[in-house]
Amino acid sequence: MKTVIIPIEGMSCSACAARVKKALTSIDGVSEVEVNLADRNARVRFAPSKLSSDRLVGAVNGLGYHASAPAEAASKEIK
Repeated sequence: MKTVIIPIEGMSCSACAARVKKALTSIDGVSEVEVNLADRNARVRFAPSKLSSDRLVGAVNGLGYHASAPAEAASKEIK
């Protein structure tokens, strides 16, 4: 499993964060998602053998937000 942090611009409320979380969680290969509205990012744990981080960025951008290139995060369990 790989964990990345994706910066996301355009989220302005908890409904935005929930929408991003739902979209990312629905992707096959994603095991955990934590969206932080205050920090404007999403921490995503996924199986790199099933999908690339580009697919995650594309899913967020498809919702109308602007996701930047993800940064690899230190592997930690999402609470």
